[in-house]
Amino acid sequence: MEDTTGKGTANRIKIEVDPEGPEEVVIRCKKLTPEVLRLQELLETGTAEPNVKKLSLVIGEEEYLVDIRKILFFESSEGRVAAHTDKRIYYTDMKLYELESILPHNFMRVSKMCILNLEAVCFMKRELTGLCRIGFSTSPKQVFISRMYYKPFREKLEEMRMILK
Repeated sequence: MEDTTGKGTANRIKIEVDPEGPEEVVIRCKKLTPEVLRLQELLETGTAEPNVKKLSLVIGEEEYLVDIRKILFFESSEGRVAAHTDKRIYYTDMKLYELESILPHNFMRVSKMCILNLEAVCFMKRELTGLCRIGFSTSPKQVFISRMYYKPFREKLEEMRMILK
């Protein structure tokens, strides 16, 4: 096992090469800051900026370039993926797993059929069934988070809250 440690600075970078071990990156920090999140984004995507700022989406025969910040959620239904904004529903030929790979860190899968823009969330309510209902301030539309995705959703939401403090 090879070990390289950066010394002489307040921050340190440690690289351990272990051909037999799992490939992982661990970030230890005193608090979650925008810089730490940019580092996470860089490691996940290869760029500190969101991979995409606008998506090419369609309604019927018309193609639109839609700012991803306006998208509340993506939903897969009947073999099509719909991108919901507060007022419109656009469509894409991309699959949800393809969208997951290009969307910035504020989007996350919250069910088998849905990717949610966490920055668009206004309220959440836990239902008796174990699902969590999500609402938006700019739209009456709602999304349900399945039990399997609830804990990662809460953790990611907490991370984002810490940044705003």
